[in-house]
Amino acid sequence: MLKSERKQIILSQLKQDGFVTLENLTVLLSDTSESTIRRDLDELAADGKLKRVHGGAESIHGLKEEIANSQKAIRNVQEKAQLAGYAADLIKEGDVVFLEASTTNELLIPHLSNRQVTVVTNSIHHAVKLVDLGISTRIIGGKVKHSTDASIGSTALEQIRQLNFDCAFIGANGVDANYFTTPDMEEAVIKRTVIANAQKAYVLADASKLGQITYAKVAEVEKVTIITNASEEGLLKELKEKTRVIEV
Repeated sequence: MLKSERKQIILSQLKQDGFVTLENLTVLLSDTSESTIRRDLDELAADGKLKRVHGGAESIHGLKEEIANSQKAIRNVQEKAQLAGYAADLIKEGDVVFLEASTTNELLIPHLSNRQVTVVTNSIHHAVKLVDLGISTRIIGGKVKHSTDASIGSTALEQIRQLNFDCAFIGANGVDANYFTTPDMEEAVIKRTVIANAQKAYVLADASKLGQITYAKVAEVEKVTIITNASEEGLLKELKEKTRVIEV
């Protein structure tokens, strides 16, 4: 197969799913070696056609663009599960926990089965899973953002302002040396308010989030503990100078 044909297939798959994995591409391009596919991805990244990430590539998004949770849920699943498993061990019996709408936080939910905790969430999707497992659940109401199933807006914000949490687990689209960010200003306000009302706040950020910047600043990194599996020594060193970083 010609290089141009391979690249077109890669870009078509990227347009359809928003991301491609090296594993899937080796199946799709069965007559092509993994090293050749890696070179194709590197060349496409150099041409500005995609963004290389660990294990594959993803579409290049603007600061305000956001991938739907349905697509996020099938990315970096093993890494997210590892972070979620560690995070669950930080929750104590009797805690009131806030689980913000996040695909990584979703993987934390099964670990709470048979635990004596109360979970508050602004995610319809999380609430259903929590209730199915018999976990004491409180759901925040308000305007629902369809791409993330999150309750946002003034109603949600006012409810959260009235509550306090032993610990909170927050999602992030980007974490740099100074701030963590999200594409949506309304979600940023929700996250920021949760952090202010939590005794301990954690951001679960897999390697693909570190070094990324999106539209709306949520908070300075020193406001939270970052749980990550990233291996970018330079950025991790900068973060450790400002806040607690747990490497999983």
